Amino acid sequence: MSTRYAPLVSAAELARPQAYRQLRRPEVAEDFRRAVEALVGQACRGEADGVRLAEAFVAMSRDLAGEGALSFAGLLSASRFAAARTAYDAEMSTSGSRGTLHNYLNASHSRRLLDDPHFRETFAHPLLVALVAHALGGPVKIVDLRAKDTQPLDVVARDNTLHIDNNPFMDEFKVIVTWTLGTDRGPAGQGLTYLPRTNRLFRQCSVDADGAASSDEDSCIFPSRARVDEALAAQARFFDDRQPRVVHLENLTAPCHTIFAASRVVHHRYRTSTGAPRSAIMASFHRVDDGTDQLGVPDLTGSELDRFLLAGPAGSSFLEVLRGEVTRIVAALRLSLTRPGLVVDTDRRLLTGEALRTWYARQSAGVTLNRLREADLAGDGAVSADERLVRRMRYDLQGPLNMPLYADMSEEIRKRARIVIREMAPEQIHDCLTRLRADCVRQGAPAPEDDDAVTELCRCLGVLEAAMPQAAPSGRVHPAWGPTDGRRVADSLHRFVLDLERTARRVDDPDSLVTAAAFGALGAALAADLLVLDDGARQVTARLYARYAALVAPEFLRDADTAGPADRNADAARSADRDTDAAGPTDRDTDAT
Repeated sequence: MSTRYAPLVSAAELARPQAYRQLRRPEVAEDFRRAVEALVGQACRGEADGVRLAEAFVAMSRDLAGEGALSFAGLLSASRFAAARTAYDAEMSTSGSRGTLHNYLNASHSRRLLDDPHFRETFAHPLLVALVAHALGGPVKIVDLRAKDTQPLDVVARDNTLHIDNNPFMDEFKVIVTWTLGTDRGPAGQGLTYLPRTNRLFRQCSVDADGAASSDEDSCIFPSRARVDEALAAQARFFDDRQPRVVHLENLTAPCHTIFAASRVVHHRYRTSTGAPRSAIMASFHRVDDGTDQLGVPDLTGSELDRFLLAGPAGSSFLEVLRGEVTRIVAALRLSLTRPGLVVDTDRRLLTGEALRTWYARQSAGVTLNRLREADLAGDGAVSADERLVRRMRYDLQGPLNMPLYADMSEEIRKRARIVIREMAPEQIHDCLTRLRADCVRQGAPAPEDDDAVTELCRCLGVLEAAMPQAAPSGRVHPAWGPTDGRRVADSLHRFVLDLERTARRVDDPDSLVTAAAFGALGAALAADLLVLDDGARQVTARLYARYAALVAPEFLRDADTAGPADRNADAARSADRDTDAAGPTDRDTDAT
């Protein structure tokens, strides 16, 4: 079976159910859920309305488990959210990626945000954390924290097509906070949209001759009419009338906090050219015993719960830490009883009639990124060729890339590298391409093999992957990585290159080839910056650039080929000067720790 078309199935229909971690430990999970309910119940017991408060928590947990998502409108006070939003806007304006499709920030790299208690509360309010932990059936950690602004735009791209997140062999929950950009109002466009109750299903896996289970990223998306129909039909079985439901969260009066089973619920960001621009904070939660990935934020101020989630456990158990926050949990539960509409009634947020038909037609039409890219590039005649190539690459990095997913979750290591490359700011991409092009000039513009682009791409990636573990660190870490140590970065980048080569072997369409080549070129540039590569690996970094340029902008190779010896020497000298200055305090690189 090709996992590219893996269906959504029940647990009983899985080809290898024992590969799914979330199915291995039902008793432990239920014991933990009872402990969380007891903790909250005990805190409510001394309140005048304690029974109702405890029942409210149980009801919320039941709705989250049954529907796959739960939303709140106005969970934080207006003043506390305004303080968080002010800090968010300031950081996004100075540090966001300013991408072609969105403005992105890895919020775990921002001390300005992490040290702000109002910002931390937006995604780690104790009620939200208690509900996520109850749903996952164990202590939790935050493994990814990102911020994203999206403008009104009529596009269906890889990151906002109907999809399911992460690895199918474990559960991931997300807390997403959305509001209208620059305001303290709820989202009024580009809203989270999902198919309730699809969390009751699993993505089917593939099993090889040795019995090993695996999957891939194409099994997580629904980019065609047939796949959309499949998702809707799978969902409809859970409703008495056998009709699908599509929840669309927009036009809320207050900022919206949504908890959802991101690795199980079919969802997307419904982007249109109408409505207001949207801001969002997204925190990804895993059980602490699922994988080794964690943010590991150092020297974090704040509560014990904040430190447990963002820095990692340090003595106290999760339940002990949560017990220290019961006053805030009880206060939020009381708010849910006294303020109608705090818990969003999703029956009133369903797409119906013409709105549902429009949504269905747009999702069934497939990915529209190429049309958007061509229209954008056709209108940029006034920009330089270098800037045009950077803009083209930023679109290509959002294209199709069907990377493998493993039952042992070994792909977790590569995620950081992939996100860093995909969300690089334009000046960072320009810097990498300039270095790669200089290498091409010094080496006499190595011409890519015309016979088989896939074979050439795989060969180059294979050489680079083999060389990376043997290479000494350069002592530099590109600022795109944020504050981190070079060893952790090198491990992530090496795993990414390894899996990119495996992905490239299976490329069977032009768009996927271009995307793989774009990631290969930038991955090679980051590797050459991070490590002291041998001559063979340095040569293939230039060839990976040449491979990408040959596909999308062959004029860059012609220009390099016509450079005379003096030009090449000057280019090499400039590159050497940059390498010498790179460790300095004012240059683009920072010292590795």
